[in-house]
Parts: sequence; structure tokens; C-alpha cells
Amino acid sequence: MKDLLLSPIPITDFEALITTAVEKAFRSRLIEQKNHEGDSYHEKLMNPEQLRNYLPESPARQTIYGWVNNRMIPFEKHGSRLFFRKSSIDEWLENGRQMSYLKEE
Repeated sequence: MKDLLLSPIPITDFEALITTAVEKAFRSRLIEQKNHEGDSYHEKLMNPEQLRNYLPESPARQTIYGWVNNRMIPFEKHGSRLFFRKSSIDEWLENGRQMSYLKEE
């Protein structure tokens, strides 16, 4: 009776059940996090300093603000704060740093 834990299940079986349940929960959580990271990765908002570090040539802050002022780079303003959506920047880089405007019909 030493290897029983207040149930008719031996401790080793009980430990195995708990271990299996915990591993399953962790695996499920990891998969969920990876899927969520994939979504958030493309939708990440960067501030000018983060954009500066993200771009290959690490342009000066003044250069980034010049691009924004001349509407040469995709950006968003939230209140008075300036942000750059990573997916839009990636697209901008893929298009040879050309802005792609939607055609109005």
C-alpha cells in the first residue's frame, strides 16, 4: 500500500498520467505561442529607433523623418507617436523602396 496515493492507481501510473498531461499542455501552449508569434511578427509596430535598427543600412533618425515627411515610407501615427508596421516595411523593401498606392476607381 506504500505506492498508492489515496486512489487505486499506483504512484508510478499516477506520475505518468500527470507527466503526460503536463507535456501535452506545454506542447499545446508552445504551438499556440508559435502560431501567435507568427501573426504578431508580421503585424509588429516599430518606433523610429526600432526601424532604424531593422533596416540594413541603419539610417539616421533625420533620414527616417525625412522619408516620412516626403511620404516615401509607409508609416502610421497613433496620436502624436510615429510607428512603422513591420509587414508594410517588408513589402516596401521588397518593392525596391517604392510606395505602392491603391488606385482609386
